[in-house]
Amino acid sequence: MDNEEVKIVIEKLVYGGYGMARYAGKIYMVNNVYPGEFVSVIPTRTNKNLVFADLKEILQPSHQRISSKCKHFPKCGGCQWLDYDYKSQLKSKTEIVKEQLERIGKLDSSVVNNIIESDLIWGYRNRMEYAFQKNNKLKLGLNIANSNSVLDIYSCPISPNLFDNIRNKFKEIVNKLDIEIYDKKAKKGILKHLVIRRSFSKNQTMVIIVTNTEYLPHEEEIKQFFQQNFHPYSLIHLMNSSDSVVLRGPYKTLLGEGVLNEEFDDFKFQIPPTSFFQNNYNVTQKLLRYILEYFKNNTQKDATMLDLYSGVGLFSIYFSPLFKHIESVETSKISVKAAIANSHINFTKNVNFILASSKPYLVKNSSKRFDFVILDPPRKGLEKEEIQLLSSMAKKGIIYISCDPSTFARDLNIFAKNGFTLKSVQPFDMFPHSYHIENVGILEKN
Repeated sequence: MDNEEVKIVIEKLVYGGYGMARYAGKIYMVNNVYPGEFVSVIPTRTNKNLVFADLKEILQPSHQRISSKCKHFPKCGGCQWLDYDYKSQLKSKTEIVKEQLERIGKLDSSVVNNIIESDLIWGYRNRMEYAFQKNNKLKLGLNIANSNSVLDIYSCPISPNLFDNIRNKFKEIVNKLDIEIYDKKAKKGILKHLVIRRSFSKNQTMVIIVTNTEYLPHEEEIKQFFQQNFHPYSLIHLMNSSDSVVLRGPYKTLLGEGVLNEEFDDFKFQIPPTSFFQNNYNVTQKLLRYILEYFKNNTQKDATMLDLYSGVGLFSIYFSPLFKHIESVETSKISVKAAIANSHINFTKNVNFILASSKPYLVKNSSKRFDFVILDPPRKGLEKEEIQLLSSMAKKGIIYISCDPSTFARDLNIFAKNGFTLKSVQPFDMFPHSYHIENVGILEKN
């Protein structure tokens, strides 16, 4: 196909962040465009009737296009829709969930509710992972969109202002001390990432310095720098030789506490440096209360629940007053340890915490029965065999939490074939200005 300019009208936004258009029997996917816009594009690659194209010029902009609050957009890969009006983002996200449910899940999309918005759309992120890179110049920032190159950033409107301050000042001290930066290609070097985590309810900040090595050069100077400038609640040195996951490996506490504390409706949670936790405090609170409402109306006093991919015990502990017994299964040793500690802090006595991967656990315990199952798997979703096992283990219902509408729709389709009815899907805007969407699906046994 020749790479000649094509003029198209954008129909809608689709999962992945693209604007979609139909023209001359082909479907076009373009970044940085919005519904209703008339644009000229240059095709970059073609796959049968699907054409990916780069935006050349906006001939007629959408009324919903606004000016971006970020100096690094759209070069930075962190956000896709920063210059699109927030109410329009929400509308598009609800439509995306419906489309995925119909097309991939072959399910009725009338069960999808309108997305629940985030009260904070700026400074909402409680965790940022910045990467170091050095070619000639030291860079500390986020990946450029669709690339492994790091974009040196100095401000990010979706994270707290304090994060900008810490990142910019830490970059200066790394430069001054001339600490060797890790090179991914050569697999050599020391400094890999700076991760900042924040507790919104307790106003605590944890700074995590990630190295490829077991030692951190200039450790004393770095400790002094943080003590003098930021007084973090926690300063951690994480030793991680893996290039696939940022927060993995042994760590030591250089300053303060080894955990962050977060609180939801009087339930207290300690979060270790390498444990997963939802990225938007405000929306997590809304999600918890939404599921709580469902359980209050649908559980009896003697109900039991299985919590899969349970992390630091957020769901198990928060919902524990409504159940007689909960089994909580998690594959990370650090998270299970934290979950047990969290159950003690909250005087929770009816949860049994198990260290196991989900599939081996399900195979081994397939004869067990629970009234409800709640699960929040990684982006890739569930295996077919896991769904079949869960379908016989859950007596009444399954609450499926997902951050990927495609794998979510695929899995819901298999649950529907295994004796469940999809009662509702509630999207939550956990990630404003990006195409990512958190969903809660409620399935009930036929």
